[in-house]
Amino acid sequence: MNIFKKIKIMTINFDDFKVRCSKISTALANSRSNPVLTEKQEGRLKELRDKEQKNGGLPPGQAVELTELEIKEENGKKIILSDGYIDYLLAEYAWITEGMIAVNKESLDLLEIRKGKEGETAASKLLEAVDGIVYKVHKTRIYNDYISGEIDLYLGEHVYAAINVTDIKNAFDYPTFLKKIENGLENGQKEQVQGYCDITTSSIGWIANTLISCPDHIIEEMRWKVTKKIGATTPESPEMLIEWPKWEKSMRFDHMPVHKRVHKIKIEPFSEFERQKLYDRVKIGRDWLNEFHEKYKRLNIN
Repeated sequence: MNIFKKIKIMTINFDDFKVRCSKISTALANSRSNPVLTEKQEGRLKELRDKEQKNGGLPPGQAVELTELEIKEENGKKIILSDGYIDYLLAEYAWITEGMIAVNKESLDLLEIRKGKEGETAASKLLEAVDGIVYKVHKTRIYNDYISGEIDLYLGEHVYAAINVTDIKNAFDYPTFLKKIENGLENGQKEQVQGYCDITTSSIGWIANTLISCPDHIIEEMRWKVTKKIGATTPESPEMLIEWPKWEKSMRFDHMPVHKRVHKIKIEPFSEFERQKLYDRVKIGRDWLNEFHEKYKRLNIN
């Protein structure tokens, strides 16, 4: 008897699977092999159909445009998930079924990430000083039927009746903070906060880029990294005594006015089109996970 036949197969249903807000942009990404209608194109399609019906026809150029949009609409009904979304679904599958993570990614101990996590309280205080508002903190993961997330700050009677949701992004250094002012949102940030708004029913969301001093222990770790970088023997070596001051100065910002250390970007909630597209992608992701689970259960079992 094949020993694998003795294995107890795990029964799991992924019909309640929810996409994390930080991965909404990944879930919404279209496969390059199957582009779908954008919100603007969907509006144009309706406009041309209405015009055709009203006038009994369209000029040649618009008739061709209508045909192209209708073909894209029909092809778009056959959703092909992007490679990035599938990678995310597989990572979620590993966690849900076995409690395992992608060690190669999660083991990265970047100082920037640690500063962001450890500096949440200091960043909140900085934001409150600038806005003149005392925000509420909510650290428990929140959900609706399709997505989940962990917000930083909100205003309102309770988290599911918020009137303002704010996500803090701590910049590691001054040049990075200035780039955020110039370049605006990074990929996925808009959709992440829109997800928070969707769950909390908030009508407004914010990205708050902040500049706070690094914790002393991170500065000390950086001192040793710089020591190694320049080939010095110890942090007290003569060459380090010359090199280190500019590094330490570049990791402390309390001397700067608070209003110059906060940059906020307003985020509007999902449109109905965007919300429905996301919910549809979550449903497709659930179907994909269920199908993959059935296929995986049969692996090497005859």
